[in-house]
Amino acid sequence: MTASRRFRSGTRATAILVTLASSLCFAAVAFGLPPFSTAPKTSAGSGGQAELFGIAVGCHPTFDRFVVRGRFATPGYDVRYVNKIVADGSGLPVSLLGTKRIRVVIRQARGHTSAGANLLPSVRTPLCSNLRQVKKAGDFEGVVSFGLGLRRRTGFRVFRLTAPTRIVIDVAH
Repeated sequence: MTASRRFRSGTRATAILVTLASSLCFAAVAFGLPPFSTAPKTSAGSGGQAELFGIAVGCHPTFDRFVVRGRFATPGYDVRYVNKIVADGSGLPVSLLGTKRIRVVIRQARGHTSAGANLLPSVRTPLCSNLRQVKKAGDFEGVVSFGLGLRRRTGFRVFRLTAPTRIVIDVAH
């Protein structure tokens, strides 16, 4: 293969990748999804205390996803990068796989029934491209918190879905 043919082939592949990446960005905008950034994301809740009853983790081609499901109300949230995750109540450090940490704090919420039965798992270890592990860090006085262990610091986005109520956190690769 000649040098000029390799150059054209490489240029064509680059053009295809740029087109694909642009399409994905436009798709996110078309669906009304917020952009990825490393800035903290917060939102107030409404309607009393939410009962959180499940989490899910998914590995996708360009991002990894953490979802918290709730019912009875819309909880508030605060999601941000931190140096370490500490357990609510005790203040003890929570160890996580990965080198970077995102703390997820969900306010006006509980992860247990009114009778005290736990509704949330303590640990998920999906070993995704960036999201390595999720651990519950607390369910204390109307605040439920999680730590996300990441391979590297990248942008993330947070948004809500309804029916059922969900808080979705996407972490870019």
